[in-house]
Amino acid sequence: RETIMSSIDIYPGYTFQVKHKNRTVSKKLLLFIFLFIFGLASMEAVFLLLISPNLKVDKVQVYVPASVALSSSEVKELAGITGGESFFSINSKEIENRLVECNLIKAAKVEKKFPSTIKIVLEGRTPFALSFIDIDGCTVPVTMDRDGVIFEMGDRVSDYGLPVISGLSFQDFQLGTRLPAIFIPYILSMESVKKTSEDLFARISEIKFVEKGEGVFDVVIYPDDGNIRARTGAELNDVTLRRAFTALDVVSGLGKHTDEVDCRTDKIVYRDKED
Repeated sequence: RETIMSSIDIYPGYTFQVKHKNRTVSKKLLLFIFLFIFGLASMEAVFLLLISPNLKVDKVQVYVPASVALSSSEVKELAGITGGESFFSINSKEIENRLVECNLIKAAKVEKKFPSTIKIVLEGRTPFALSFIDIDGCTVPVTMDRDGVIFEMGDRVSDYGLPVISGLSFQDFQLGTRLPAIFIPYILSMESVKKTSEDLFARISEIKFVEKGEGVFDVVIYPDDGNIRARTGAELNDVTLRRAFTALDVVSGLGKHTDEVDCRTDKIVYRDKED
């Protein structure tokens, strides 16, 4: 049996070396990342300290709908922008909150356009109904929007051709006052009627709330084209109104001398003036 052996030649003085290429590349990459981040931070510091304070607001774009009786200069004053403010010191949300404090403004949108422009877009309140309130012994007209917010008063009332809502009372009244919560569903019902039955809504001259008990009301409807009023229950919708106006038309056509038609029950009742 032969034994085969391999031989290894050893050369004295030879040193075995391993080159760590990956480690060298990693160090260079880390150095590059560090220098890149340091450069960005330096640029940001220079921008914040030297450039940004000199970026001033030099243009304010104001978009005001015709329903808002405010000039551009008045809007800027409400917003607290006089010009020359630092662009980066402007807080859009704070300005929006400041603007909607005005009773004429329903919503506001403020946008910043780099490097020096502020854009303000307003949404105004739209008159929906008219009312009359007593202030210091004087009867004063006011208008309210669909949210029940009273935003015009006296000489500033812009539309007297609206249906009148009466029977309301307020404590500590001021512009921006909202109708008591109990009346809001009626306002929403009126809005729904206007959307679905414009002809019915147009016939309403006045809606009067007559309190029967705490939080309980009758609704008295005064038509725009007659002298007879209709009394309904608390519910106010297109079905109720159509029934009330039909009853008014029938009674008026019969020549009955009556002040009011009672539509609160299935049986319509009218009362003679002589009674």
